[in-house]
Amino acid sequence: TFAPRLAGRVALVTGGASGIGKATAHRLAAEGAAVVITDVNDSAGTLVAVAIDDAGGQCEYLHQDVARESEWSDVVDHVREKQGRLDILFNNAGIGEATTIEDTSWDGYLHTIAVTQHSVFLGMRACGSMLKQSGHASVINNSSIFGVCGGFGSSPGYHAAKGAIRTLTKSVALGWVGAGVRVN
Repeated sequence: TFAPRLAGRVALVTGGASGIGKATAHRLAAEGAAVVITDVNDSAGTLVAVAIDDAGGQCEYLHQDVARESEWSDVVDHVREKQGRLDILFNNAGIGEATTIEDTSWDGYLHTIAVTQHSVFLGMRACGSMLKQSGHASVINNSSIFGVCGGFGSSPGYHAAKGAIRTLTKSVALGWVGAGVRVN
């Protein structure tokens, strides 16, 4: 049974093909939101969208590499054209490496930062005008307790990115407070 609490709202969930993103997409749809999920795992993302639709929700899957600015533009243009609005942005996509700093390559570190941290910046910047038009929008940026404590001495890119997400979230929350956009 689908409750109408988010009826008429549109949600965008990055990293929606699995894990927290998948579970969040199911919940948003169960609450009545039209959900757009993005990921690089096309087969899993398509299955999530079909499962939500089959359960009576509304979901669409789009391929997106969240570390590419041009792909954010494409996704936002698609959401604007197809849905006409955006009320919820869940910046969930992220990756990690399970190596020590000595064993983490520079390219690997930069890739982790791009997917996990830069994508949050790109997402809020690309979606900002649509979110502000909502009048009651919400942004959720997925961080981690490891963004506070630094983890267990491995995964330096992941932990650095999660710490940066916490501070970026606070900054944008202050900047958008008067525009009717909650940023958490």
